Amino acid sequence: MQYGIELYPYERINKTNKGKNEKKHIRLRYAFKMSIYFLASFLISRVLLINSTAPFGIAALIAFFSIKEDKLPLFVTGGSLLGYMTLIKNVNEIQIYFIVIVSLLVIRYFIKKIPLKNQLIIMFSLIFLEGIGYNLLIVKINLGASLLIAFVQILVIAPIYFIINYSIKCFKEYKTKHLFSNEELVSMAIGISLIISGTWGISISGISLRSILAIMFILVISYVNGGGVGSAAGIAMGIIIGMTSGNMTVYISIYGLCGLIIGTFKETGKWFSAVSYIVAANILVAYSQFNGEFNLIEAVISCGIFLAIPNKIYNGMELEFNKSIKVENLKDDYVEKIKSILMDRLNDFSSVLLSMSNILYNLADNDKLSLKSKSSSLVENLAERVCSNCDMNNMCWKREMHYTYSAFLELMENFQANKSTIPDELERKCIKKSFLLKHAEEIINNYIISEMWRNRLSEGRELLATQIGNMASSIQEIRSEFNSDIIFNSEIENRVKNILVKNGISVEDCTCIDNKRHRIVVKISMKACNGNQTCVKEMLPLVNAATLKTMCINDEGCRIDMLTKNCLITFEELPKYYVSTFVARQCKDGENYNGDSYFFTKLKDGTHMTIISDGMGSGPQAGQESKAVIDLIESLTEAGFSKITAINTANSIMTLKFSENEKFSTVDLSSIDLYTGEIEFMKVGAVASFIKSGNKVVSINSKTLPIGILDKVDVEINKKRVKNGDLIIMMSDGISDSKSIGQSEWLFQYIKDFENSNPKAMAEGLIEKSKELGGKVKDDMTVLVSKVFSLR
Repeated sequence: MQYGIELYPYERINKTNKGKNEKKHIRLRYAFKMSIYFLASFLISRVLLINSTAPFGIAALIAFFSIKEDKLPLFVTGGSLLGYMTLIKNVNEIQIYFIVIVSLLVIRYFIKKIPLKNQLIIMFSLIFLEGIGYNLLIVKINLGASLLIAFVQILVIAPIYFIINYSIKCFKEYKTKHLFSNEELVSMAIGISLIISGTWGISISGISLRSILAIMFILVISYVNGGGVGSAAGIAMGIIIGMTSGNMTVYISIYGLCGLIIGTFKETGKWFSAVSYIVAANILVAYSQFNGEFNLIEAVISCGIFLAIPNKIYNGMELEFNKSIKVENLKDDYVEKIKSILMDRLNDFSSVLLSMSNILYNLADNDKLSLKSKSSSLVENLAERVCSNCDMNNMCWKREMHYTYSAFLELMENFQANKSTIPDELERKCIKKSFLLKHAEEIINNYIISEMWRNRLSEGRELLATQIGNMASSIQEIRSEFNSDIIFNSEIENRVKNILVKNGISVEDCTCIDNKRHRIVVKISMKACNGNQTCVKEMLPLVNAATLKTMCINDEGCRIDMLTKNCLITFEELPKYYVSTFVARQCKDGENYNGDSYFFTKLKDGTHMTIISDGMGSGPQAGQESKAVIDLIESLTEAGFSKITAINTANSIMTLKFSENEKFSTVDLSSIDLYTGEIEFMKVGAVASFIKSGNKVVSINSKTLPIGILDKVDVEINKKRVKNGDLIIMMSDGISDSKSIGQSEWLFQYIKDFENSNPKAMAEGLIEKSKELGGKVKDDMTVLVSKVFSLR
């Protein structure tokens, strides 16, 4: 078969075009990389020392030769030659540089396969010998002086080579997980300073391109890495440019000041930092005699370019070059990887449960299919018992087999229908009628008992398959909840740490996160203060200042870690509202145990949750059912899962756990967002709830079925808004149906007319009114009344 013949022509063309585009992209990247090396070698070769020598180009050439690229030596050699050509009028005895460059290129191709250390020895030895030979033969200097000059040249070139080579190695770590140290950043800054220094001589209207690039580079590196690295880079830039211009003091002052000012005022933003530098540079110029060496217009232009660079670029540079930010970013990456692994495992577990559910469903269907083959086996069994020794066997089962078989089937159907009549065909020719009827009845009775148990097994498999499928769906919901984004806020974390240290408060650990509701949470571990309330008296105002939010200590307060003996404090944003809840209960007449269960608490996500569950019936059994639902929802919501996920999971477990007569319970849940005042009512078979706001009453109704009836729980959700002073009234059906089942209109009017805003008075009043209307307590009664208070 011809290769590719199975593809359509347009598919082959698309593959060909894709391959061409990839090759073109690779060629462009290679050309760009070679251009960068060429430009770097050209500019570094133009950098001069004070004594009109230019050893930087030779050192850079040796460093570039250590890079394993086949055509790279040609490009960097060309750049170096071109750079030295621009220095013919500025460097004495420049011919020696051309000789060294060409000889290094030639020797490089002979020694490229030997170890790098040996290559360096050979190249430096060649430079030393060529220096001696040039001074002896061309310059006509005696041997002793030639040896000394050549040795000094090696002493100058060698350290420059090691700095540039180290800088190249550092640049190769760009876009990797390598954490750059300050020394590595300064080394890279020196490399870039050499390149920028090589742009000397280019100016427009007296404005130097070199000064603009130098100041802009220091502005950027200081803003990204702070004052320490910025000042070091500024001093390095000042030394290198000062060596070329002969006025090192001026440039060290201007560039070092630039790095210091921008790094110091980094936290105030780009604009304030840039303005601060311009003011400081103006003061420095005013009180110093720079004699035109520095132009303030150049600083203004550099600051303008610095301000024009988008923050997105600075953020990207910080992620790469700022060690602390990169560490936090790598931590986030590892957290995401661990989370991804856990998500995959939960997904695999859910898939296994779904597979088990499908297998059980298929087995149940297979049981149904097998029932179709039962009739033939019943006939054969009856014939074997009755007809095997009969004298009429030959006539009935050979000559008239079809009629006999049909008559036996009819007989079996009659017995299944509780009819003991014998078909006419058997009445006419069977000589063992009584024997036949006796065995037919026995076989059918055994068959009915067997099929009854088989049907129960099949129903059990279907029920188990349904519940396992529901559990798989619940695990998928839990997986989605767990995968919700939790953002580590390193910026605020650093601010909190710095402000605590400045105020003499030592902490062991500090973590700041933005939770899934985008609110700040600060967790601090520190040595216990032995009851001095340091967290409230000293730390809380400082945390407020660092976060620029009104914070508070969460409901857990200070906790002692029994392992480390440290105090653990969690600060969270202060809620806008506080909720107070009161409960009133009454057992059914003749019962000592209330079948209703309830729970209310403030959750970690900043919501106040209230739940009532009414178990079917009354007494201990109903109480156990409702309590099981409450406990499941409580555990899941306190663990951080959503209320819907908690209700669905409880439904899956309850339908699997209880029998048909035990498993039903209602769920009435309300959740108030303490920061916004939004309230959600989630009702599963529950009666109406009410919100009283002043003289206005709002009823929240539902027509859903209790938990445990449907495979997928039917939740009705209503959202409202509450404010300061509002009352939320929730109850079981023992209250609403106390007068008559389905007649709860009196509740609306009673709540509206009730003048006392105390939740305790409201709850107890509803119990008493229900008892008065019903005459007696017909069902368990539970009322929860919550009142909303504004904190700010």
